Amino acid sequence: MLIINIGLYSDGEDFFDFLLRSINEYFFIDGQVINGYLIAYLALNSLWVHIPLLIIIVTTYIFSSEFEYGTIRVVLTQPISRMQLLTAKIISMIFFIVCFMLIVSIFALVPAVILFGKGDVVVFIEGIQFIQEDGFLKRFFSTIGFSVISMTAFSSLAMYLSFWFKNSLTSILVSLGILIVCTLLQTFVFGFFSSWHPYLFTYHISKWQLFFIHDVPLRSIFNSVYFLTGMSLVFMGLTYFKFYRLNISE
Repeated sequence: MLIINIGLYSDGEDFFDFLLRSINEYFFIDGQVINGYLIAYLALNSLWVHIPLLIIIVTTYIFSSEFEYGTIRVVLTQPISRMQLLTAKIISMIFFIVCFMLIVSIFALVPAVILFGKGDVVVFIEGIQFIQEDGFLKRFFSTIGFSVISMTAFSSLAMYLSFWFKNSLTSILVSLGILIVCTLLQTFVFGFFSSWHPYLFTYHISKWQLFFIHDVPLRSIFNSVYFLTGMSLVFMGLTYFKFYRLNISE
């Protein structure tokens, strides 16, 4: 965020003058284009790769470290069932994701608003959207809530992989590889590739952008919420099944 703030503080006006050059002859834009709300929105674009990577580094380690260091044998000698142990770890995973996203939102929003102030936001989605200042915070924190659901789904996949590989690095790399492949498939919008989109979790993660369309398509967003929630439940259920049947001497 420090790099983003410094860059936009020094060259932000020239950059957006270039982006808006094509519409300047049709619209008169008054006020401060570069403001804290715009910078906070730009920071949300890290939801594509950077934030998922940072989250799975920790959430995968919550599970796989028990196998790497052999502590799983010691833990299971305690008067606690496997289901209770796994449930506690899943709750820890979700709690970490919530805290992480709240910290991201605070560091994305507060310093930028202090440095650049508030204002309307120009968003380049399906053309150009103008988000008014008084409605931005509702959209921003709705995006954070949606991101918690998205990151929980992706972390559930990484959690399941960690029980297969029992190694943090391998689980992280495979999870990241799946993320990259799904992102690449999502970019193919022609031919039969386009029919794959509803089955790619990256397609649903990207729906956070819809909160910054003038008329928010709530039905499309809720469909993605259902998909991501179902994905979380499926991989959590598979993890419970895998852990319950796991031979601890493996």
